[in-house]
Amino acid sequence: MVTRHFANVTAFGVGLCLLTACGGKAGSAQSVQPGSGGGAPNAGSDNGDAGSSVAANGGAAGSATSGGSGGAAGALSAPSGGNGGTGGKVPDPVAGNGGTAGRAPDPMAGSGGENPLACSTPYSGPVSSPRSDGPPDADCANIAESIILSRSRDRWARAPQGYYYEPSDSIAFWNEPCSKSVDETVSRGPTDGMGTFLASYSNDWFYEAAYCFNGVRRLERNLRCDYFDGSTLAKPPTNARLRFLAGLLWWSKNQNLSNAAIIGHSDIVGDTFDILQLCTVSTARGDFGSCDELRVESTDYHLSLNGMVVIDEPKLVRTLEGECH
Repeated sequence: MVTRHFANVTAFGVGLCLLTACGGKAGSAQSVQPGSGGGAPNAGSDNGDAGSSVAANGGAAGSATSGGSGGAAGALSAPSGGNGGTGGKVPDPVAGNGGTAGRAPDPMAGSGGENPLACSTPYSGPVSSPRSDGPPDADCANIAESIILSRSRDRWARAPQGYYYEPSDSIAFWNEPCSKSVDETVSRGPTDGMGTFLASYSNDWFYEAAYCFNGVRRLERNLRCDYFDGSTLAKPPTNARLRFLAGLLWWSKNQNLSNAAIIGHSDIVGDTFDILQLCTVSTARGDFGSCDELRVESTDYHLSLNGMVVIDEPKLVRTLEGECH
């Protein structure tokens, strides 16, 4: 089997492209700082979040400082950010109470009426964590039609509890290959070569560089090579960590798509490798006078004992009639 990499770039809605003059493929997703909400417990790792490095006039960002707050590796829990730095091993991003409760805000209207996508709106880096609220994780083998219909219609429900989740929207480009440092991500520049550099950030899963173009903030993201390099998941290679990775990869491609959602998963335990089946729904829009088609798909993620990950192509499980126009 051939390993499938994560970085297909998400197609944005027409509104976002008009807003940013993106003119090309855009990613999705804003992310969350580990344990930033809900009081997530410490993951017991030696790695903390890197502090941001801001450069005026498009200058290069400073490198992330090493040396997060130490701690003995323990049971699986949501990562708790250290006191700055990216040194040490990657903490386990699964389980815990991190997350921001409540429905996702309107991406075009901030609390004070400002546009949260504007460069002038304060931004201190990605804010993400394993989701503590949201709908329950369903079993792929037994998904009721009512669940599929409700998840596809509720944007707030597009990621179940325990999966990667971002409470607000952003304009982000998720690109290959993985990056070894935040400086490397900054050195790659913006995807389309447009924009003035603002600052760089990192969390336990990816590096981020923020740019301003036509007054709108756009984010460039690379997965950390010491988390997932496209073929190997950082230790320990557990089913829970594989589920989180699968959700993160789905989010990077689908977060800004309407009527798309993760429904749930199933685990298949084997002798030499385990399989996680991720079940998702997407919507094919119908023309006037016809109905939308909901497509339920299953994607298998194979995880070996040494952390190697092989991702199969999605398989169509069933179709349902959606909203009629």
